[in-house]
Amino acid sequence: MPLKPISPRLLTATYIVALLLIAGLSIASHIVLDYGLKSDEGSAAIINQTGRQRMLSQRIASLAAQYRLGDASVLDDLRSTIAAFQNSHDSLALAVRASTFGENTSSRLKALYFDGPDPLDGQIETFVAEARAVADLPPDDPAMPDLLAHLFAQARSPLLNTLNDVVTVHQRESERRVDRLESLQWAILGTILAALALEAIMIFRPMIHRVVAYTSELFRLANIDSLTGAANRRSFMERCEREAVRARRYDRPVSILMLDVDKFKLINDGYGHAAGDEVLKAVGKILRETVRDSDIWGRLGGEEFAVLLVETPLSAAGNLAERMRERFGREVVRFQNETIQFTVSIGVASVPPKEGAVEAALRVADHLMYQAKAAGRNRVVVDAAQPA
Repeated sequence: MPLKPISPRLLTATYIVALLLIAGLSIASHIVLDYGLKSDEGSAAIINQTGRQRMLSQRIASLAAQYRLGDASVLDDLRSTIAAFQNSHDSLALAVRASTFGENTSSRLKALYFDGPDPLDGQIETFVAEARAVADLPPDDPAMPDLLAHLFAQARSPLLNTLNDVVTVHQRESERRVDRLESLQWAILGTILAALALEAIMIFRPMIHRVVAYTSELFRLANIDSLTGAANRRSFMERCEREAVRARRYDRPVSILMLDVDKFKLINDGYGHAAGDEVLKAVGKILRETVRDSDIWGRLGGEEFAVLLVETPLSAAGNLAERMRERFGREVVRFQNETIQFTVSIGVASVPPKEGAVEAALRVADHLMYQAKAAGRNRVVVDAAQPA
């Protein structure tokens, strides 16, 4: 079956589509990973800020205790810590109100900050108010002990516990996002691998098969005669030289036949070149049916053919040539409304075990073939003028 030509445009488009598919999936994977990392960074930042809130609350309590003991040098530090605590809370509260977390996480955070009997927003408002009241009173004020006791109690239990709950909610949200991101990454990886497998099966494998088929066809066309299916002269000589080397190595006899269609010019002139081509095709068919698979046969040009008979002494080659001549004589070529019969003349020579022996033997066989034509055609002449 003849191969259809590959369209360069189709080949280019196929490669582009395959590359774009992989590139698109890779970009999607990068975008998803980048989004996940940014989201996780946001959760980590909130967790860190909430953890800082816990630290600031304990520092406020510690500075307030030092101030109560008469260390007035910590007052500015106390007020700045209170302000930092308040600002941090305002930032976190704003983030919770505009929460972009999952619905369940957002609901839990809003409940912790703003809902319920003792929300974090109210606790911090009370804690900040009491801390500022401590900072505004002199250390020996009678109200100071009760105010500090309440401040310490807030810092130890409800406020610290609620901040811990907030951190726990953010950690779970972060873990949920990581799990979802991991699942998504695996899904994208699976899609990429499936796309690669699909491309390999549906695009690259058929394309490789076609390229291999084209390469094989080009190699075949470069080595055979397209009309008769015989090896062309170059291919025939190369194969013969390799076989001659093998025969020398193992001391095996090799013979060569040179045959030519008798009066081929008359066939061309009488019936036309198309008829001559049919005769040459018949020669190729008979040679293909007659010689062994291990033998080498080729068309050297025009109506001249040669056969290298491996592991065949001269006498056996002469016998084969005689049977071959008889077979050609029985062949009938039908062309249009005509029947054409033809004969061949064959020269048989032995290939000596030495360098360049194939070319020399071919010249001898060619000379013997012309002797057969001169002797009346349709005959075999074996080397040394011995009849086959």
